[in-house]
Amino acid sequence: MSQLKITLPDVFKDIFDPYRYKVYYGGRGGAKSHNIARYLLIAGVEKPLRFLCARELQGSIHDSVHKLLSDIIYEYNLDSFYEVQQSTIKGKNGTEFFFKGLKHNATEIKSMEGVDKVWVEEAERVSSNSWEILIPTIRKPGSEILISFNPKHPTDPTYERFVANADDSMLVKKVSWSDNPFFPDVLDDERKRMLKNDPVAYKHVWE
Repeated sequence: MSQLKITLPDVFKDIFDPYRYKVYYGGRGGAKSHNIARYLLIAGVEKPLRFLCARELQGSIHDSVHKLLSDIIYEYNLDSFYEVQQSTIKGKNGTEFFFKGLKHNATEIKSMEGVDKVWVEEAERVSSNSWEILIPTIRKPGSEILISFNPKHPTDPTYERFVANADDSMLVKKVSWSDNPFFPDVLDDERKRMLKNDPVAYKHVWE
């Protein structure tokens, strides 16, 4: 693990700083999910942590970020440290990843103890009720709530709570395709095509 080398783009350089909320939002192609996943895996190597990876709806483990985390583990040869199991991921030092849907697992979420960091993916779909259940559950000193989403409407609960009404407890970053140094050519072609054919849709989808 002393040889672990994972580089995060500049827009994510503050992700290791202590904030209660770390919010990354923006259009397609910014690699928000990939870089948050890398951050969590790095943090889990450094010391034993309990991670909850959540989204509003999760019908099965296939709906979660389990595969994304697993792919990164294998990409960076972290499988000597992390054991990828069918529904969890465990580190040799006691680090654990759990995966839950918020809407239909309220009782389980409320009973979870000792969560160090929760990552809420596709958070544009999360309801006010789910936030009201989740936030008080994550109460360990120094705990964090990481949020990634592509905004749909300015009145959505997640946008209102964490962007429109952001405060000093929150690290809020707008992330775009231009912040991604690994932005692939195939997506760049799609981006340019939409910019040419539908500039209004382009602004919403990509920017």
